[in-house]
Amino acid sequence: MRYIWLFLLAVFSAAQGVILTPSVDYLFLGGQWADVPKFPGDVGLYKLSFYLADKHIDVSIALYGCRGVSAEPLRVPSAGPGVFEAVVKVRAEALGISAGCNVLFKSKYLEKSGSLREGMERIEYVDITVPNYPSPQVAAEGVLYLGVKGRVKLRVFDVYHYNGTVEISAAGAKLYGPWRAAGDLVNLTVEVVVAPMDFNAALVVNVRARDALGREVLVTRQIPLEVRPRPTPIVVKRTEWARAGAYNPVGFYIKYPIPVNGTVYLLDSSARLENGEAEIWATVYVPSGGITIPLVIQLDTGAADRFEVFLPAYPIASPLLKISAEPAVLTAGDANRVSLRIEYPEVFEGQVSVSGGAVLGPTPLTFTASDRAVLNLTIIPNPGLVTFEVVVVTPSGNSERRALTLLATQKTPFEISAEPLEVPAGGREVVRISIRPLVNISEALVTFYPASGAVFPQTSVRIYGAAHIDLPLEVPADVLGNVAVGYRISYTLASGISGEYAGTLYLVATQRPALALEVSITPERLTAGSPFYLNVRLYNSGGVETRDVRLNVSGPVKVVRAPSPIGSVPPQNSRDALFTLIADQPGEQEVRVETTYWDRLGRRYTAEKVVKIFVNESATPATTATATPKEDNAPLVYTVLALIAVGVVIVILGVRRHVKRSS
Repeated sequence: MRYIWLFLLAVFSAAQGVILTPSVDYLFLGGQWADVPKFPGDVGLYKLSFYLADKHIDVSIALYGCRGVSAEPLRVPSAGPGVFEAVVKVRAEALGISAGCNVLFKSKYLEKSGSLREGMERIEYVDITVPNYPSPQVAAEGVLYLGVKGRVKLRVFDVYHYNGTVEISAAGAKLYGPWRAAGDLVNLTVEVVVAPMDFNAALVVNVRARDALGREVLVTRQIPLEVRPRPTPIVVKRTEWARAGAYNPVGFYIKYPIPVNGTVYLLDSSARLENGEAEIWATVYVPSGGITIPLVIQLDTGAADRFEVFLPAYPIASPLLKISAEPAVLTAGDANRVSLRIEYPEVFEGQVSVSGGAVLGPTPLTFTASDRAVLNLTIIPNPGLVTFEVVVVTPSGNSERRALTLLATQKTPFEISAEPLEVPAGGREVVRISIRPLVNISEALVTFYPASGAVFPQTSVRIYGAAHIDLPLEVPADVLGNVAVGYRISYTLASGISGEYAGTLYLVATQRPALALEVSITPERLTAGSPFYLNVRLYNSGGVETRDVRLNVSGPVKVVRAPSPIGSVPPQNSRDALFTLIADQPGEQEVRVETTYWDRLGRRYTAEKVVKIFVNESATPATTATATPKEDNAPLVYTVLALIAVGVVIVILGVRRHVKRSS
């Protein structure tokens, strides 16, 4: 009997080793910043990740023992099962420091197999590095004159090295470049050409960089410019007097004390202002008593100086010639029908000359009339002013000359639009461009070419009216912000006049999300029929959020437990998902992990990862699969069989001895 009890005890001990297999109940997965502090004393968000095999109730998370950082304790009603992420608020006393911290995980109760048990307490260790945060400063050096181009030195600086992009614009000023610069923002200097149009003019500097999490940081600084009044030019009359009631040549000399460029306007005449000097002449009709002549000096920057110069005149008889025209305002670049009415109190011969536009017909136009005449002209004006000069001569030899000036306004010949206005960086998009003529055209040749950001071959299309053109284009992955598509339109009006119109369409290049998959398997040695864990970490290396992330596992495995829906993954952030799987077939297998996700514009993306696993043969029939992975039990089974055999031999020997003694 003693041998029988030894045999039963050996069998029970071996079976206990097979059944009570250790499992993974708790893992600390580490920590990372979810939102970094932006200045000393600011509060950031730090994410601590744990794997919990069971549900924990009344959970407390705390960070303590840190130098330079402090954290608020976190308490949640429950956590687990699965990956549990706790986000705690961390206050940093300074930026650019590192601190070692203790992590306390404590739960009051533990729910296991449908019953409550006493919770657990674990202390972990984590190194927290508080990164620097971009906070560039900007300064401008240089003196400018109001309305005049000048150069200022723009300096962007910070306390640590990092790369960024500087976008420059102006408030109350005109910027002539450069508009954009990039480099190390610890000390970046840019020479900017700018013309202040106001004494409160300033440069607006947008600095774009990325923080330690890869998120874009936009810092806007406004730098006032030192602006002084523009010096007054010297205006000298070349003509001191004029004849009243007649056309007279009038001239002026202009001199600025600083080198400026622009255009001088004297009625319908103009002259170029170079290095602050110009001379201009015009023919002016001077009435009796003299005339005040307006003189306008417009600089290249758009600033203008205006003067009124009085010119005295000798009186003559009042003019008898009267002229008028309809319409009073013309459309530049298009055919206009103008009705010109001329009145003179006797028989006369007349001549009409037109400047500032093209006349469809003979020019100059001659005619004969009595008292009045109405002439219908077809004119294609240039932008600006159109002048009709009328000269009449009577049979007695008297003559009179008068001029009439009409305004010709510029009308845009085409309306251009694009859809969509947002295109993905690093992708290909078909943009539909709509063209609607605003003037009466017979045909037009439209040419599209890449101006900046977009990549596509130059394309030309001939149209005969309103049209929609599909333009496939690609945007490189490193292009963000404005993407420019240039166009030229050579058109012919129904009147037969040709013209050209050019412009630029601006699109916005947006970043793409990009999920990378990292897969790990626990335990390392797999057995057919036994469950194992497959942990998938999804890292969004793109610049925008991924939405509606879906994860799927395929291959010669069974999914025992799938993770909860992932939802979205912020840029430069990660999410963990844990699958519980069973492989029934031994040998080398391939497990395919696939994810599908979308961006905010509804574009679909996919990513996949193939993992090779080796599955060992099972020594015992497969039991019902659970979510807890088991160790390889083949050596234990062999031990049990050996103990059973030894026990049987001992029992047989004991029985034989008992029979011999009885006999």
